[in-house]
Amino acid sequence: MFKKSFEKKMIRYVRQFFADHADVKLIAVTGSAGKTSAKTAIATVLSQQFAVAMHAAEPTSHMQTLLQIMGVRYPENRPEEKWGFWHRRKMMRAVKKRARAEHPEAHVIVQEFSPMQPGFNAWFQQVILPDMAVVTSVTSGRMRVEHTVEEVAGEMLTLANNARFAAINRDDIDGRFAAFLTNPQMTTYGTSEVAEYYFEQQDFSLEHGYVGKIIGPEYPDGIAVTLPLLGEHNLRPAVVAMLAGVRMGMTKELIEKGLSQLGSLPGRMQVLRGADQTILIDDSYSSSPLTALSALQTLYSLEVPQRIVVFGNMNGLRKDTQAGHAKLGAQCSPDELDWVVTVGEMANQYLAPVARRRGCQVKECRDALMAGGFVREKLHAGGVALFKGSSGGVWLEEAIKVNLHSTEDEKKLVRQSPDWIKRKNEFFSRFRG
Repeated sequence: MFKKSFEKKMIRYVRQFFADHADVKLIAVTGSAGKTSAKTAIATVLSQQFAVAMHAAEPTSHMQTLLQIMGVRYPENRPEEKWGFWHRRKMMRAVKKRARAEHPEAHVIVQEFSPMQPGFNAWFQQVILPDMAVVTSVTSGRMRVEHTVEEVAGEMLTLANNARFAAINRDDIDGRFAAFLTNPQMTTYGTSEVAEYYFEQQDFSLEHGYVGKIIGPEYPDGIAVTLPLLGEHNLRPAVVAMLAGVRMGMTKELIEKGLSQLGSLPGRMQVLRGADQTILIDDSYSSSPLTALSALQTLYSLEVPQRIVVFGNMNGLRKDTQAGHAKLGAQCSPDELDWVVTVGEMANQYLAPVARRRGCQVKECRDALMAGGFVREKLHAGGVALFKGSSGGVWLEEAIKVNLHSTEDEKKLVRQSPDWIKRKNEFFSRFRG
């Protein structure tokens, strides 16, 4: 009862804030994957002209979403049910103060929406309508309980329907879900010409990334960009960031300046220098069938003398666990890969046998440390190793750590706080002795 009352008060203050500060714009970002890259790219571009607020962490509840919008900190490492009365009261006072402030700290709020069950995005309709909603992708296996991909699509696109304007990723959302859209104020973005806003590639190098231009109705000749990114799927956040800049009335020069500042995020197709003149691709933050296949296709596109892929478990697939891992294994080609290394029970059980039947050399590993040692032994100068896996029970950043050229680069890896290191050490200790 108290929590419900707390949430209702919070909603009233959020409404009051946007009613009293009509010039403050809310850009909402949702989807099954790619939200962090999209919101970061949008915030980077818009910050060239506006004061922008964006919380880095993923919100996992209504309350966390509202607090992030209002720029109020909350204990991220403590379960919400243990926040307690006095802590909640302190946060409420902070929200109230910000809601009634004469001059807001930010003029654009870029907010992630991360639904864990159907109805999450529809719930926000009672709060306010975002000025712009971005839907990055639709895949199954995203929520806390099992839902069909149609149910997931309905959930993600609900936010687009309840916004003043919507931007839909044309490449990572199946076209059949267009029937779910009811908002006429919308556009599409992607890396193919079927989208209204898209990237046209002119050149690529592993060292400098992509050279090309982002084309849209307002700029039919395109905005020239050099994007130090890896993977076609990582270009789409840049495209939607350009789109957001156009919607916000930014000049071409400021949009170009913002795009020039984009780069890879930790654990998301980040290129790192490996030991003995090798190259490491760190995509260890999380994994799903969509993102894993995109990463593998990127690896195939690189002209290098040797390729090794390290695949960890893809958590959260539920009834699709076996099929999801097997399909990824079927995409492993012995003509393209020197080794397929698997980490974790699901990857070892379902992915490894399929890759082996395809003719690949396969090494099954009990944990990331074993995988890291194996890659260190097999990867040669000029070779590339891709690391892709989920978080819990996998943590492939620790396999990458074994292969880095310099320990200084450990700070570029994900999940390196003392709490995370302690948690991982406890997990890895199960396999020792």
